[in-house]
Amino acid sequence: MTGAWTAPAAERLRGMLEGPIVTTPTAYTPRRPFAATRTGGSRLTPPGAPKDTWHQVISLAGSGIAYKPGDSLGVCARNSDALVDAVLARLGARGDEPIDAGVRGALPFREALASGFDLEIVSRRLLEACLAQGAAHFGALLEKGGEESLKRYLRGWDNVHDVLDVLEDAPGARFTPAEFVGLLRPLQPRLYSIASSQRAHPDEAHLLVLSVAYTSRGRRHLGVASTFVNERWETGATAPIYTQDAQRHFGMPADPATPMIMIGPGTGLAPFRGFLEERDATGATGRNWLFFGEQSRAWGYYYEPELTAWERRGLVRIDLAFSRDQPHKIYVQNRMREQARDLYAWLEDGAEVFICGDKARMAADVQRELQAIVEREGGRTPEQAAEYIFELRRGKRLKLDVY
Repeated sequence: MTGAWTAPAAERLRGMLEGPIVTTPTAYTPRRPFAATRTGGSRLTPPGAPKDTWHQVISLAGSGIAYKPGDSLGVCARNSDALVDAVLARLGARGDEPIDAGVRGALPFREALASGFDLEIVSRRLLEACLAQGAAHFGALLEKGGEESLKRYLRGWDNVHDVLDVLEDAPGARFTPAEFVGLLRPLQPRLYSIASSQRAHPDEAHLLVLSVAYTSRGRRHLGVASTFVNERWETGATAPIYTQDAQRHFGMPADPATPMIMIGPGTGLAPFRGFLEERDATGATGRNWLFFGEQSRAWGYYYEPELTAWERRGLVRIDLAFSRDQPHKIYVQNRMREQARDLYAWLEDGAEVFICGDKARMAADVQRELQAIVEREGGRTPEQAAEYIFELRRGKRLKLDVY
């Protein structure tokens, strides 16, 4: 392998690592983040639960950061030491080899792998380089017409391949540290909906984080950011963060009297906790309706004490859907269907609708149900109901924060 890969590596590192972590008030960005301290956290799911979900508290003290409910916190996470060590061992590298990190100068190879490059998502360049060094089985994945096979190899239902898996599937491939980083994608920050109102928590941002972990090919794979936040970001330690303004596409109603319909199963609940804290703190008169769901109430009713207290006080109406607590599965869209008449009345009364969570399935199902409710309760044709939903989107009364 020649040194032709070193220039792209240097360029990407210059883009990712421009400047030091900022510790004084400024406009924070992925390239110039703030060194925030994790000051606390608590596991919301009990031991033995099928999901590992946490409430995390991040201090913003000294940052000058101002956020609004609906905004996101960007976390510049690190790859796990175990994965970095395994990649170094496979490459036969020490880890102290210098890598050109642009304005940061030379960066040790180990640190570059830990904080600068994505070891979970495989680049096409890496597959091509392995193919060029004898991994002929990658040829069918990379040729025209092999797109579906490539997708299944990288992110199939029964297997997921990361950078280490690819290296193990190409035992004859050899790369120098400088060559190798030129074959990797930059490690991008992960965005989390902020689960708090700054009025209620002036110097903090709260997060609701589900740890992503799964076994593939006999090895435990870790979600980079989720397990970093929940497991590797120690209390009292700092990590680079920034905020992303989402007000144009997921901001609360400008008029505090406007009704809100919030649909957020699982960790999609995060921004709506912030919404409710904000309306509680400001004394907003608008009605609030939350549709929330998880697999089981026994372990998955996140923030239950707070939500129950708000419900008792009349701040919010709550409909719950715990999919596996009965023989037939119940989802948030089923609860919407049950409350169709009231839901349509809220829409006619000017309510804004917010959907947060899974893009591929939940958000699509919820929007289909919303259109069906408009059709049935409004006495409209399918075309007219579709136009109604389109107008909600165009008027910024239907807002999505999906992933």
